[in-house]
Amino acid sequence: MYSAVTANGGPKERSIHLPLTINVGLSRKASENFQSTGTSINITAELDQSLLARPDQLQQEITQLYQQAESALDRQTIQMQAPGDKPDSPSAHVGNGRTKGNSGGPTNTNGQAIPMTQAQNRAIVAITRRLGIDAGGECRSAFGWDLTKLSVRQASEFIDHLKGLQPAGKEGT
Repeated sequence: MYSAVTANGGPKERSIHLPLTINVGLSRKASENFQSTGTSINITAELDQSLLARPDQLQQEITQLYQQAESALDRQTIQMQAPGDKPDSPSAHVGNGRTKGNSGGPTNTNGQAIPMTQAQNRAIVAITRRLGIDAGGECRSAFGWDLTKLSVRQASEFIDHLKGLQPAGKEGT
């Protein structure tokens, strides 16, 4: 409540009804082949403040907002998946994030191979340092690839190759 002055100088009381603002947010993250994608949504709604006196009805309104957000997130997640893009079965994995087959690995929206991640680069540097070998030379010798231009898939294969060069019992140390 606040007071205002009327034309005759007397006080006039008015009530201000501020809306009740509810913010609902949801997010999802999916990872595959050392790459992750995320989708999130936030919905803000202004509800009648009188709902505070009716907690069951307020909760019902909030539940409906969550359902709408969940539905929108489902639609967006489906749109982000490429046609025929299905998660690999557990039996299809052969190690270090790789799957059976020779698909060439994940690509960006332009169809170009996704470059190796910083984590993959750090792993290659650590393993080759531990083995005392030149990473670039080993990559060219074993696969004919330029180390600086490896894709996520190629880096994964190279890491598996390097792990195979480690003496028994020394992996991950």
